[in-house]
Amino acid sequence: MGILAKLTRGKIELSFSEENRRYGAQLAVSCVVAYSIPWALSLPEAFWAVMSALIIMRPRTGTTLGEGWNRFKGALTGTLFGLFGVWMHSLGLVTSVTTLIVIAVLAFIAGLAPALRAAPITALIILSSGGIPGHGPWQVAGLRILEIVIGIAAGLLVSWLTPNARSAAHFEESVAQLLADVGEDAKLAMRGAVPEGEAKEEANRAMRTRLGRLIKLGESADTESRFARKDNTTENGALRDRYRIQARLTARIVQDAALFGRIYEITPEEQGAPLWPRVAAVVNDALVAVTGEDKEAARDALKALGGCLKEETEAQASVRLLQGPVGLLLADLRTLIRLRQA
Repeated sequence: MGILAKLTRGKIELSFSEENRRYGAQLAVSCVVAYSIPWALSLPEAFWAVMSALIIMRPRTGTTLGEGWNRFKGALTGTLFGLFGVWMHSLGLVTSVTTLIVIAVLAFIAGLAPALRAAPITALIILSSGGIPGHGPWQVAGLRILEIVIGIAAGLLVSWLTPNARSAAHFEESVAQLLADVGEDAKLAMRGAVPEGEAKEEANRAMRTRLGRLIKLGESADTESRFARKDNTTENGALRDRYRIQARLTARIVQDAALFGRIYEITPEEQGAPLWPRVAAVVNDALVAVTGEDKEAARDALKALGGCLKEETEAQASVRLLQGPVGLLLADLRTLIRLRQA
């Protein structure tokens, strides 16, 4: 009874967010497209194409491209082993034993190279016991290979043509929203309005989760960029991973901004100085401006950040402590602007 309770405790949560609706539509359309092509070509087992399309389909185009490439490499490896198994079958070896050996070897290889995890699946499809009337084993293997390739192509096509599925645009939006939220948090921290205890830990966990997702999104955007451009470098040099670099830099900027609140905490005797509201506003403006379209506004915001401590005559202890974080944040924001404009 206890086991049944544990098994039934989890609930299936439905989310009708825009992203989930788009992903559901991608999956459904990829099924139809992947099935329609083999059906139009009168291929006998169109469902293998559908399975391949579903395996590679991901919410973002870049992730689908990466998964499709891995699926292709796995399919190629599985095909070679599968054809070897077909050849062994033709020699009269026991079918079930041969299939088991081939799949077991590929499963071990997939454990060593996760990018080839589709290899044992592909080989199993080719070596599956169900034949096709009127077709020999070599013909069946060839047809199934063709259907797998069609499924991969259909999934990639649907993902590439889906509106708002591109990772690069979503990455830019995510960075802008994240830095805007960090700016608001910095303003609150420099007023002493920060969460305590478990609420603080929860906020830190949420930020780490967002940064982790941003890095994965950057990887997806870099994959898109490599497929979309013939030259993977920019005028500034080899920056084929520029979105991942931006994601890591954004994480560093989050750490830079957190220092302001820490300094506020350790200088209680100067917390009422006019310095803090002014620094809070300047930091927030700079974090928001660097991701905007107005380049002049970004330059002005960074200039204000660089000069926010120069004419301060009070709260000298805080000024001395803030000089380092201001310099770090200013340098990282300038680097972020250069990366975004590359």
